[in-house]
Amino acid sequence: MTRMDVPVAVREEFASRGHPLSPSQDAVDLISLGVNSVTLIQVLSALEDVFGIDFDMERLFSAPVTVARLETEIARGTAPA
Repeated sequence: MTRMDVPVAVREEFASRGHPLSPSQDAVDLISLGVNSVTLIQVLSALEDVFGIDFDMERLFSAPVTVARLETEIARGTAPA
């Protein structure tokens, strides 16, 4: 999966749980868009499985969670060591 496909995959995970997002919302806090904490955790777990990563939850929740931030965290988690 290319880096450009990551936001699409993230948005698809949210859409599959009843929260369709547009690319124009990638920088908007997901909670302010109506995503509840349970859905957010479900999506994070699914993304960990899809990308074979483990999110650093402390770092992730240190600021509002957005599609753009998730893309950055996924890129960080999939970068070669």
